[in-house]
Amino acid sequence: MTAPSGDTVVSPEAAIAGDPSTEGPSTGGSSTNGHSLERNSLALTVSALLTGVVGLVYWAILGRLYPAREVGAAAAVITTATMLSAFGNFGIGGLFERFLPLAGQRSKSLVGAGFAVGAVGGLLLGGGFLLLGPTSEMFLHPFEYWLFPVVVVVFSTFAMLDHTAVALREAGWAAGKNVAHAIVKLVLAAALAFTASHLAIIWTWTVPALIAALVLGVMVARRLRTPDYQSAASQLPPRREIGNYLAGSYGIYVVSALAPLLLPLIVVSRMGADANAYFAISWSLVTAVLVLMTMLLGPYVAASASSDPARLYGLTLRFFAILGAVALSGVLLFAVIAPVMLEIVGKPYAEQGTPLLRLAALALIPATIVAAYTAVARVRRRLRLAVAVQICNAALILGLSLALIDEHGLVALGWAYIVAESVSAVILVVPLARAVLVMRSESQSVN
Repeated sequence: MTAPSGDTVVSPEAAIAGDPSTEGPSTGGSSTNGHSLERNSLALTVSALLTGVVGLVYWAILGRLYPAREVGAAAAVITTATMLSAFGNFGIGGLFERFLPLAGQRSKSLVGAGFAVGAVGGLLLGGGFLLLGPTSEMFLHPFEYWLFPVVVVVFSTFAMLDHTAVALREAGWAAGKNVAHAIVKLVLAAALAFTASHLAIIWTWTVPALIAALVLGVMVARRLRTPDYQSAASQLPPRREIGNYLAGSYGIYVVSALAPLLLPLIVVSRMGADANAYFAISWSLVTAVLVLMTMLLGPYVAASASSDPARLYGLTLRFFAILGAVALSGVLLFAVIAPVMLEIVGKPYAEQGTPLLRLAALALIPATIVAAYTAVARVRRRLRLAVAVQICNAALILGLSLALIDEHGLVALGWAYIVAESVSAVILVVPLARAVLVMRSESQSVN
């Protein structure tokens, strides 16, 4: 996440080889679209790898230097704020990835309106959670209680800037932001360990995120003031079509966020804050891979937005190859590498987390099919089936977790994910194959 100081800001040119100035807001299917897919996907992958490693060290420091109860309470606050920010963004990040490459001179107003809506949504949802959510285990001081909606807004802006950078085909900016944030919060966690406080843990996330959002926000604003965006004609479709896409994209966003939002609350309520510390550290690795797979959809959708039909089929196959490589790397991480790394954090973390991670490795295989279909559906602007399957997926994860956690503990969440992702993959594999065949047919007819 972007560095707060000028001397450590990651330059997009330095982070990713190539001259981004050759890519305007809409290239009309030029060759740069294809190169931007691999280039931006590589940026996000390297970023996820680095932030995952640094993130594990971060949680290891927390596990070693902070009481488990404090870690569990802080993890619940951070996870809840992150997921509420996703709800409050209303799927606008996905809309940016699909339509900002076509917006031309309307880009600045589109981005400004999107961020304003996200900020208002974050404040409202954060305030609503204070009234209705299980706050007694999460907020131990009045100060953090009342500031929680502001934290949600910070996380909302922080996340939406990733989508904006990807839509501008500058994923290197988002990658630099993410890596810098991970490093800064690691340093702060060690520096504030003397407090042994969950409030200190929360600030190690929030303050660097705020600074990073300000830095990247300035970079995005400058790009939108360039002639490529100020003078290019808008190619946006009618508002009704954009609205329908936003509704579908937001539906996927909200439903897919339900399980990550509610699972820590289920663990805290059924097993206590200590158990949530074990869950949070293990699941942070799973989340890192799942978030990367979701982020990889962005470069593909953005490149496809201005790609001609003759190139879309080949672009899709390259995206599938990238997604598959990331998934296989995730399986290796969960099944082999991560259990060894958890031993560094502490024996209780390894004992509780290893079975969960190995089940997550199995769940990642069908999850790849779900991610592939969602990406293709976003490109083709046909999201109804994707929304319906995500609803089924979330219902299975939450229902099975609630039913099994008392008897089986944290491992129940892993089994719930395997069942949910497998059912979703079975439903989507045939529609995915049909969509790809249609792309191939369109490509052949154009050629």
